[in-house]
Amino acid sequence: MIIQKLNIFSLTRFTFLVCALLCIFQVEAQAQCDETENSVELNWNFDKEKDSGFSLGKFISNTFTPQIVIDTRTIREYIRDERFQILRVRCGDIRAVDAIFLKSLQIAEYNIARALFLSLMAVLEHRNVDLEIPILKSLKIPLTFEEDSIFFARIKHLPAQLYSDSPKNEIGDRDKLQHFFASAYLTYAAEAPQLTRSAGDFVEWGEAKFVVGGADDPRDKRANQQGERFGRDLLVIKTLLPSDYLIFETEHRK
Repeated sequence: MIIQKLNIFSLTRFTFLVCALLCIFQVEAQAQCDETENSVELNWNFDKEKDSGFSLGKFISNTFTPQIVIDTRTIREYIRDERFQILRVRCGDIRAVDAIFLKSLQIAEYNIARALFLSLMAVLEHRNVDLEIPILKSLKIPLTFEEDSIFFARIKHLPAQLYSDSPKNEIGDRDKLQHFFASAYLTYAAEAPQLTRSAGDFVEWGEAKFVVGGADDPRDKRANQQGERFGRDLLVIKTLLPSDYLIFETEHRK
């Protein structure tokens, strides 16, 4: 009995030490990424420099512009900023995805549903969707009204190396971010993972059927499922990050 108690005590102590070491390593990794001699540039929490002076035109524009549009412009400016690209190179693409969500949370005043929607708007990488419909023949649906130079500057900075099997090029898997955040937003806002899953499968089917160059891609479904889990778990635990879910393998669904 004494030996059994000692074994239990030793196991408990060992587990505690392992957990403590993991916490230390996690804090160390965070510090290595954010706290450097050039931390002002590498920290995720930076803002565009504000213009000095009062602008009547900008004041009037902001007064009559919906706040969600202003917030969308803000998060897109954040991604276009050269400091975001420095952060991405220094800390890796997965941490850069976390930075997008964290910044969206800050802009949204920590309203999670709004932050997930802003994250989706931030990572949209299609300018238009070209549809082939039997009756209408062809239809182009715009997804963003950014100027070409602004759109391509943002797209160039989007994280692309999200998975171990991501294509090793500039494009990589940056299109998977819109799948991830769209699923997370729908799941969190509707509080219905099954509905989100059905909607995601329907979109994949529609993409293969009607979108020019589209395909029913199992890798898109993987991102959908990971986003679905992220949005579902955020309903309970408010401190989760995208990186907690992009590393998970998901079950195959036909």
